[in-house]
Amino acid sequence: MTKLVFRCSAILYAVVLASCVSAPDPTGIPALQIPKDATGWSVQGKAALTNAEGTQTISVRWVHPDHENDRVRLSGPLGAGAIELYRTGERLYWINDELEQPLSALPMHSEARSAALNLPLATVSNWLLGYPDDVDGWTVDVTQWQQVDDWRLPRKIQATRADTSLKLVLLSWNLAVIP
Repeated sequence: MTKLVFRCSAILYAVVLASCVSAPDPTGIPALQIPKDATGWSVQGKAALTNAEGTQTISVRWVHPDHENDRVRLSGPLGAGAIELYRTGERLYWINDELEQPLSALPMHSEARSAALNLPLATVSNWLLGYPDDVDGWTVDVTQWQQVDDWRLPRKIQATRADTSLKLVLLSWNLAVIP
């Protein structure tokens, strides 16, 4: 009988211990959600763009210095094929040989260029902060949260539109200038 009680106690202890070390529920993150109008932040991560032609995986660095500007650096494996996109107000462009070029001239696969042209860059900064506004036919879901400093921020985001899916994994935040 003593062995049975000991075994049951050991099993119960193991179950309790296992529940303590399991990943926390994303809704249980005690931090506050960062304000939607926050500026002066940057984030680095990975993105997977899937459409009828397949899946492309890229590294992303997004800088949001203020409400009128965004700078997005996209690169392939080991930094290959890096492109920087800029948003100033409603203007979207990239720099090639020190000249502003329209996004339609991006040296990318046609499907990736099409997705970049159709991505509402002015709204994506809201998505990155955890405000998944559905815009221009895009449906956006934050699928996992993380705590950064005192803030609750997305770790994983999924956006879909027609036959295009964009998955973002946000790995490294810089919130140094956010009050």
